[in-house]
Formats: sequence, C-alpha cells, structure tokens
Amino acid sequence: MDDMKFDAPVAIAVGAGFKREIASLAEMQNFLKEWSPARRGPIYETAVRACNAARAGHLTVDQARRAFIRFAEVTGMMWTGVNPVTVLREAKSARSIRPRTTRHPH
Repeated sequence: MDDMKFDAPVAIAVGAGFKREIASLAEMQNFLKEWSPARRGPIYETAVRACNAARAGHLTVDQARRAFIRFAEVTGMMWTGVNPVTVLREAKSARSIRPRTTRHPH
C-alpha cells in the first residue's frame, strides 16, 4: 500500500529544540510506535485509532492528521517555531552586554 501523505506536514519539537516533520500516515504510525508506553494515555490511543482508521479507509487522512495535531498539542510537542536553545543563548548574550547600573545613595 502506498503511503498516504498529509496535505501539510505536522511539525513537532523533539529533543533539545530539534524539529521533526510528520508528513504521512506511515510517519505518524512510526512516531506513535516509538512513544514511551509509560506516557501513553487516552489522547495517544485516539491518535493511534485515527491513524489505523485512515489506513483502513474509515477516516480521511486529514482527520488522522488532526488527531495527531491534538496529540502533539496535549503532549506539548507542537513546534512553535521558536528554538529554545537559541532563545536561551540570546537571553544570556543580552544579559552579558546590558550596561550595569550603579545605585547612588541620595
């Protein structure tokens, strides 16, 4: 069976600010298989069922994609476009170049 592609990939944050794009049902299925059993819950099960239903033709690929987006939102993995490593580095840099102010007693 050919892989069923999403209209647009779902970008998720993995690791220390790295982005991964899930672009098809096969990629969604593989990602969900890798998900830690200790962290699986109802939203995970919903995403798995949606993926399987879409593969069987009972749901559209877009419906499965939306279930995966919901899973990513609930788990805090949706890619925000902000790289946390870069943000921390820029904040540290801004602190180091900010002029120090001294207080003078009145």
